[in-house]
Amino acid sequence: MQSVNSSTIIYGNACSIAYKYTNNQLSMKVIFWIPAILATVFFGLIDLLLLNEWRIVAINKDIGNYPWGSENDNPWYYANPDFYSGVMLTEFIVMTILIGFVIRFMLRKDKARILFSLLACFVFFVVMIVNGKIQ
Repeated sequence: MQSVNSSTIIYGNACSIAYKYTNNQLSMKVIFWIPAILATVFFGLIDLLLLNEWRIVAINKDIGNYPWGSENDNPWYYANPDFYSGVMLTEFIVMTILIGFVIRFMLRKDKARILFSLLACFVFFVVMIVNGKIQ
């Protein structure tokens, strides 16, 4: 029969505690990174939509499907195609800069700055929605 001394028990308990701590750290990392990445992808898709709107109106000059002027309770930036495309380009540039900061901080793994950058993206997204309600 093998004897068990106190150092074996302490070592075994320490390994067990370290294993539990490592698993807890892993779950905390997953809880942070998955929503952060999903939010970044969401804002990236919004950014691509803004670029596409600018491309359709400014580059392709496909303006027949848009109700320009004060028809149908449109937002203020539907005054004319040039103004609308300017607003879309401005929103695209601002969102791209914000997403650039998010990605930069993700590469540095700076969680606090990632959260602040994502918060800035969210605030800008809300501003875009409110801006779209102004007539």
